[in-house]
Amino acid sequence: MRLLDELFQEALETSGESLELRLEFGEAGSEVELYPELFPELEFRGIRRPARFVRRIPFLRRRAGSPQVLSPGANVCLLRRDSEILDFFKFNSAALRPFHIREIREIAERIKNSFSGSNPLTGVTIIGHTDERGSDDFNKKLGKQRAESAAARLKIELGPSAPKVTIVTDSNGESSPISLNSIDRGRACNRRIQFFFNISPSLCSGRSVRNFFTEYDLRTFPAPPSKPFGIDMNPALSQPEKDQRREDVLAVAAILRTRQRINAGVALRKRQPILVPVPPAIKQAAVRLSKVQFDLFRESFPSASAPMDLLAIRKAFLDFANGDLRTPDVGPNMGINEPDSSAYFLFAEFAFLCVEEGIDAQEWTKILPWFVASQEIFIFNYRKRPHSAPPKINSPLPPVCDPVRHPLKEYEFKNFDGFGKSDERRKADLIGKYGSLNLAQLRVAHLENHLRAQCAP
Repeated sequence: MRLLDELFQEALETSGESLELRLEFGEAGSEVELYPELFPELEFRGIRRPARFVRRIPFLRRRAGSPQVLSPGANVCLLRRDSEILDFFKFNSAALRPFHIREIREIAERIKNSFSGSNPLTGVTIIGHTDERGSDDFNKKLGKQRAESAAARLKIELGPSAPKVTIVTDSNGESSPISLNSIDRGRACNRRIQFFFNISPSLCSGRSVRNFFTEYDLRTFPAPPSKPFGIDMNPALSQPEKDQRREDVLAVAAILRTRQRINAGVALRKRQPILVPVPPAIKQAAVRLSKVQFDLFRESFPSASAPMDLLAIRKAFLDFANGDLRTPDVGPNMGINEPDSSAYFLFAEFAFLCVEEGIDAQEWTKILPWFVASQEIFIFNYRKRPHSAPPKINSPLPPVCDPVRHPLKEYEFKNFDGFGKSDERRKADLIGKYGSLNLAQLRVAHLENHLRAQCAP
């Protein structure tokens, strides 16, 4: 197995071709995760994993470090403008994962496009980071290896433009955590590299999108015992705050689920939206949860000219619904960074509720189109298989089906296979479609998406 891994690495480093193949080895007899979205022209079926491959490494348990606080306006460096983060490296690995390659390809396009503007990105610094496991020296070297892996790939993606860019690599090892080292997802956020464009490395405001969704769960997810993350794992909350947060989420989720059931039925009868009254106690819980979410939006997606970067939020949810952020790990990280169920519709349900009740209505109205637009992406990725390419935007609605073709309860992350993904052209068409809709039109579109979810062929 070691020889096979070395052969693949050598082929990738020397070929310069556009095809990348990664095999994730796990339990004996289980299926291989082959990321079909990266090579849709190929189809993989019936491939089996070999027995588990164990690699021994130096290991030293250390006290979990404290994550850096990334507050908007703390300095001039902003993520997505001056810097980019690629996280969720495998433990003790400097190998780029398929989604890293896709993200580096996007960075390379950004750099190449900058040469025709007034601020060409000619200087790139890449800093590697690790979680806290392992010795200081070991992690310093591993961080450097991660940075060098990214630099080598960036040069390939830049192609003839590579000589125009000076690339410097370095490592901070375990010394600069940005998430909790006490939970698996936090450690995965810390196993990262960070690009800096035309600036010296510094503490940047904002979070990576995967770190945003990790923090979202820490602040709003009342995780069951089988999920080792969520509100109960959040060290920033006292026990009374955790109890209140869990109570708020469960109370609001109950009415959102009721609204969703009503909307699913209304969509099948092709009737107008029905507004559900919100009891005063639920409204107060929604006020508190709205503040929690907007605090997180502003921390994670800061802007130099506005309270938050709405375009970055839009991209985050379109990518999330499309499976672009997924890290198909097994164990406690299985299914994170992607929608888990038809609860995805509750992002929009909560925004509608807040607008109706006058809770941060202006802010939610700005984000609401992208919650609804991303539903048209989510549907074709996470319904029960088989999947095929999603329909063109503004295609006719499917006829009402009886019985329902795709019950909402069957939507889950395990259904993802990459064949229902939306390409960038379809995402752009969705932005054009939903960006001009008013609130009443968004309510109708929300119902239409419930019809698509249940009856689309």
